[in-house]
Amino acid sequence: MSPENSVTEIISAARKNPALLSELERFRRDVTVMFTDIKGSTSYFEKHGDIAGMMMVDECNELLRKCVEARRGHVVKTIGDSLMAIFDDSVESVRAAIEMQDAMVRFNAPKPPSDWIAIRIGLNYGSGIVKTNDVFGDVVNVASRVESITQAEQIVISDTVRERVAQHSEFRLSHIGRFALKGKEESRDLYEVAWQSKPTPVASHTTVHTLVSMAKAARVKSFRIQHLKHDGSVGTEKEVKTGVLTVGSHKGEWTFPGDAELAAEHARFAVEGDQVVVHDLSGDRGVFVRLISVYTLQDRDEIVMGQQKFTFHEKPLAMAAAAMTGTQLVDLSAILNEPIAELVGGAAGDPKHFPLSDDSVAWGRSKGTYTFPDDRFMSGAHCRIYQRGENFFLEDMGSRNGTFVRVRGKAPVPVGSSVRVGGQILRVQF
Repeated sequence: MSPENSVTEIISAARKNPALLSELERFRRDVTVMFTDIKGSTSYFEKHGDIAGMMMVDECNELLRKCVEARRGHVVKTIGDSLMAIFDDSVESVRAAIEMQDAMVRFNAPKPPSDWIAIRIGLNYGSGIVKTNDVFGDVVNVASRVESITQAEQIVISDTVRERVAQHSEFRLSHIGRFALKGKEESRDLYEVAWQSKPTPVASHTTVHTLVSMAKAARVKSFRIQHLKHDGSVGTEKEVKTGVLTVGSHKGEWTFPGDAELAAEHARFAVEGDQVVVHDLSGDRGVFVRLISVYTLQDRDEIVMGQQKFTFHEKPLAMAAAAMTGTQLVDLSAILNEPIAELVGGAAGDPKHFPLSDDSVAWGRSKGTYTFPDDRFMSGAHCRIYQRGENFFLEDMGSRNGTFVRVRGKAPVPVGSSVRVGGQILRVQF
């Protein structure tokens, strides 16, 4: 029997077994789910070593745990340098988030700026299956998505949390835009919470493919595209006043005849609404956008890191089975005797498989779960893929040459982000 058939049977059994469903429903209740993530831990590990880095993460998570418990929350689990907590009271969850950020200011005060650690916090309210060591359901999926687009030192909440706390004048909330839910048609409003040492919420462009609109964004009338040299410095630059620029080997406003990787007409940059988007015109060659934050992976996404190219594969049915039966993905992988998700790279005739078997899997030239010591374009610690809820997230870890994801048709290009077009790297600026 194939693994997919096994997953289908698991789902079918759950649906046909009222006793199992009734048992699970006993654990369902409305909660606010919080995710936190430490930013800056990678550079700290590189500077001070693994032992000091682990001690720092442990000290930081313990500090955050105390903030959660002081506001009657419960830490469900820690995943590396991330923390997942739940609260029965949304107001208390936001108070805890603010206290966490203030606690990090005190945590950093005696340290040199180069050793400062920042956290990002995302919150969502809804119904979920709450067990002692985990929470399941859309409430988790949305919370993890909210946290994934949050920047360092930010607190971002979903619309459902905002509804429950907006009447409290102690909170200063700012609408920062809408975001898309993976696998769903609807989008959701997000809000930033101001806190004492960061009093003015600032709406900013975040990760590729995540935001679908920005709040009160100035309308884009023109933009610039910079051609980056191999050392990262700016070569030539074009100002686009017409709102459209086509790049190719022989066709378009900007051509690179000597680039054999380029299609004749490869990519088109254009203004759509309040942002610049890039259209892939290359056929099977692809256009890749560099991540500046966290990206939610989709089945068959293509990823480039250093000289390595991978395709992401996941089993959506397995994700659904885990949520329906209250089973952790790691446990479901063991039941199916194969990973729920993996990256596949290498030559077409000799593919290499890299299972995503842990909550967090790192990639790098010298550090990580999977290392590529001969790839001089890959950083020592390059990127990581982590799983929360029913999603897998891709995050660059401050690599020098970046992590790129292939555009599916078209994609927004955040200001300051780079686009890989054939063998050329182009950066969008205003």
